[in-house]
Amino acid sequence: MDKVRVSPAAGCAVRVCCDSMEGYDWKGRIYTRYRHEPAAFTNAGELIGILEDFCDWIGYPQASMIGRSFQETDDRPGGRREREERQVVVVGMEEMEKQHGEKATFVVRIQYRQNATWQGQVTWAEKNKTINFRSALELLKLIDSTAGGTKESWD
Repeated sequence: MDKVRVSPAAGCAVRVCCDSMEGYDWKGRIYTRYRHEPAAFTNAGELIGILEDFCDWIGYPQASMIGRSFQETDDRPGGRREREERQVVVVGMEEMEKQHGEKATFVVRIQYRQNATWQGQVTWAEKNKTINFRSALELLKLIDSTAGGTKESWD
């Protein structure tokens, strides 16, 4: 695929492939359109951290509460110049859709980062069900509910 620049809003969906669950923690991979290789996670904390770092990295959605810096230039890690250089799509949608978790697959679209958490949509790929979430905790509960142990509803 040729390198294409797109709006971060158009390329912010990530594919979360859950391969196994040990105790209460999912293990799996996260795919984005900006990297060929997936990011691996071994627990909910890593999953949330990777998604937060990804949003910071592409600069979308903007966090309503951001860390402060005393640097005056935009050359700091994650600064606008660095994001512009990285916002190049290298993986096509068809390739992304080929990726599946051994237990479950989710497409996560974080639309807002307000009140120190996230709001957006998650699609459970195997069931083709989409639901809105109002916080990172609610997102985790929805993902956990697919294992059958919680009361969160996809209906």
